[in-house]
Amino acid sequence: MEKELANYQANATQRIVKAGEDKLKQELLDSEIPEFAVHNHKTKAVHIHDLEFYSISHNCIGIRVQHLLGNKEYSVKQALRELGRKIIWLTNMQSGGIGFIDFDSDMAEYVNTDSDEEIIEELREFFFDLNVFSRKGCEKPYVTFNFGLNTTEAGRRFSRLLLKAYAEGDENGNPFIFPNLVFKLKALINIDEESPNHDLYIQALKVTSKRMVPTYFNCDAPGNKKVDPNNIGIMGCRTRVVSNLYGKETGIKRGNIACVTINLVQLAFQCSGNVNTFYDLLNKKMAESKEILLHRFTTLCEKGDFSALRRHNLYENSDKPIDEMLKSGTLSIGFIGLWDALSVLHNVKFNDAKDMSPYTEEALSIISKMREIVDGYKDECKLNFSLLASAAEGVSGSFAEYDSKHLGKDSFVCAKGYYTNSFHVPVFINADYIQKIDLEAPFHALCNGGCITYVEMAEMPGNNIEATKEVVDYAYKSGCNYIGINFPLDNCKDCGFIGRIMNTCPKCNSTNIRRLRRVSGYLAEENRFTAGKRKEMLLRKSNIDFS
Repeated sequence: MEKELANYQANATQRIVKAGEDKLKQELLDSEIPEFAVHNHKTKAVHIHDLEFYSISHNCIGIRVQHLLGNKEYSVKQALRELGRKIIWLTNMQSGGIGFIDFDSDMAEYVNTDSDEEIIEELREFFFDLNVFSRKGCEKPYVTFNFGLNTTEAGRRFSRLLLKAYAEGDENGNPFIFPNLVFKLKALINIDEESPNHDLYIQALKVTSKRMVPTYFNCDAPGNKKVDPNNIGIMGCRTRVVSNLYGKETGIKRGNIACVTINLVQLAFQCSGNVNTFYDLLNKKMAESKEILLHRFTTLCEKGDFSALRRHNLYENSDKPIDEMLKSGTLSIGFIGLWDALSVLHNVKFNDAKDMSPYTEEALSIISKMREIVDGYKDECKLNFSLLASAAEGVSGSFAEYDSKHLGKDSFVCAKGYYTNSFHVPVFINADYIQKIDLEAPFHALCNGGCITYVEMAEMPGNNIEATKEVVDYAYKSGCNYIGINFPLDNCKDCGFIGRIMNTCPKCNSTNIRRLRRVSGYLAEENRFTAGKRKEMLLRKSNIDFS
């Protein structure tokens, strides 16, 4: 059975859930979803994400701790225990991730007389609970904690202890997979050497250098700098919710309602090298994507179950009719395979950044056109449409497999077995981190529904935080909205050795090795990757080598 996500456990419950999901998807495709949308989905032209939730629930949500815990007084231990239960409850109410947008400020009020050691231990227990397969009985909850801006004594203390707890890992010192920690970067708060939270930034970099987490959200990026930094952050693996036709610009008590992903590579195959035809096809698929999302929005208004959200006032305008509540959310049109599409369009193989340079203007033109169209839909439909740089973990391989059989049988683009996510520089390209960031940074301002830039390192930086800081600082200054550092993270399950392990542990010679990699915004064990992502992983080249 082909995996759709790295984050699931093949247990008895998973088999039952998968069978139910497949049956529900087929029923929706047969009787609920418009024929043109069904055709797009089946022919891998426009993928409908979270299809099984089509008429049931929304995708993700940004939230505050107090929205789940209320105004009751708690100790840190009590707050974390109750929060863990509420996260499990909420994650099973929706299809996607939960983002706590201002976690340090939220938790600061619970930090009182407990010692540092007690709080660290409670946080580690909290992380243990979040790594139980409690979502659907076979997945771990997709939880993201955004932090780093609170400058009060309590807020700073909590951020420091949060990082220490994550760095300590489990009982064997192994890394936690969830939650995803996102450190928010802001001038005069933590970036500058004299800023009050600069020490926390340095501590975050130290943890990233050993754990790949935290990732970094740039509050000063072009699309973010005019928004209150305490109101924005990441939910899911890269989703960003900010602009709002129906209220405050914030990611709190809002989220993405639904999203689709357009297969740009398939359009390139269909246009036979004619750029004008490519744009005509793109316009058509954008229009059809809009109609799919409008149909889903209407269906959710009529049939969706939002009783829990409304009862607990977790979503903006929860007290109003469902359609007015959902209007606060976003509808995202995503894309995959920008550089693969250009390879097909011009019959060119990219090997290094220099090869890609002549096509950067055209690449930006394509995504700029998509953003222009999406903004037009927002004005036309009076709904919060956004452009998403899709993670597309489940379809990177299936898109390529379908196109290989039907359109690009002999194409080198299909032969590698996957398409490259969104606007990312392909992983096999020879490019240093400056070249990669320079190529990707301009797209961040266009993808207002969310995006990320990764930099791949050959080895775990470890104590070399200067290398990690150099990369994050450069991406920040370049205007990247969201930044991640990747490197091989292996650990021996027998003796606890952590580092790059080839075949056997260099300390105890064990072959019982867990290999963690970042898949599409979160950490996962290498052997859990989808087929497409496994093929991509084998081709990954480093953008910085400090060995």
